[in-house]
Amino acid sequence: MEKRAVCLAIFVLGFVVSTLLTWWFIEAYGGYVSPQQMLLSGCIAGGKWAIQIGVGWLLLSEKKWAYFRELGLICGMGSVVLVPYLFIQGDWSFFLGSLIACVLVMGALISWRLPAIGLRKTWVGLWFLLLAVAVTLQLTVVFKVFLERASER
Repeated sequence: MEKRAVCLAIFVLGFVVSTLLTWWFIEAYGGYVSPQQMLLSGCIAGGKWAIQIGVGWLLLSEKKWAYFRELGLICGMGSVVLVPYLFIQGDWSFFLGSLIACVLVMGALISWRLPAIGLRKTWVGLWFLLLAVAVTLQLTVVFKVFLERASER
């Protein structure tokens, strides 16, 4: 197994790249009605990863370092899929298509990489469960609530 420091470095680098690209993506979209809505959207996305990291820290022993490495890599790689939108900004359908492509890449990588490091499918299931919660929150809390408030003005 790789040394903890290497796993931690890959983990941090993956999440730094992902955070920067995701924030740039959110800003480039331009469909948010306020900075608070952008921040809430980013917090929901980041919260999904934070929960996985916390659960991994609590429940995994030595495998947690490989798990963190994989989460960082997968999160970073998924965010790289968003890059074309940053340079060829399109309409809502291109934005949505970029998000779907990002999620498909991360879902495929999670399904492949976590069992490859010896984790049970439950860890893959956790990712998909948290994804479902995050998408639900994005659709109901971020977009519906803020769009209703904007239409009331």
